[in-house]
Amino acid sequence: MFFGVLLPGFKKVVENMESKKYMLKPGYVLREIAGEHLAIPVSGDSSADIVVLNPVSAILWQELSTQKTVGELAGAVLKEFDVAREEAEADIREFLGVLEEAGILQ
Repeated sequence: MFFGVLLPGFKKVVENMESKKYMLKPGYVLREIAGEHLAIPVSGDSSADIVVLNPVSAILWQELSTQKTVGELAGAVLKEFDVAREEAEADIREFLGVLEEAGILQ
């Protein structure tokens, strides 16, 4: 079984991921225009892109205006959508990874 062997420190890394708090950097406003959720840059940075969000990522974007853990974000998603917690948390981690790569998270 693949999960039968854990590397030293693996459990600690997973625990740190679960307790880490995420928050958006300032510089974007969330707007709904013609049924689309858009995060629009307002910082004056000409290289910043408009971010198009689906309904789930729009909820996450709103939640990330304050510091939140993956578990807290999953709770917000589960209030609005019928999805398994594990699936929601996996998708949230993926979304946070995209935001981190784009430099949008603090």
